[in-house]
Amino acid sequence: MQKPVTALAVKRRLNRHLAEKGECLRKNPDNSPWLSKLGTYYIAEINTDNVIQTNVDLEAFARAEGVMKTGEVITSEVHDAPLRR
Repeated sequence: MQKPVTALAVKRRLNRHLAEKGECLRKNPDNSPWLSKLGTYYIAEINTDNVIQTNVDLEAFARAEGVMKTGEVITSEVHDAPLRR
C-alpha cells in the first residue's frame, strides 16, 4: 500500500538530514532566471551558499538519502483535515 507524503514534508525531512552535513535543499521559483542552470531543486552549502548539486529529483534524492520509506509517494494533494487554530 502506498502512503502519500507531501512535497513539503519531504523537503523538511531532507533539510533536517542535510543540515547535519552543512547543506540544504533549495527551490527556485518558477520565474527564476537560474531555473535552466540549477533546476527546480538544488543542494547548497549552508555557510557559503556554494551550489553542490543541481537538477535534483526530489523523490529520487530523498530515497537515496534514506528520508523516504518504502511505500511512500510524493503527492500534491493533502488528504488530512485542515489544522484548527
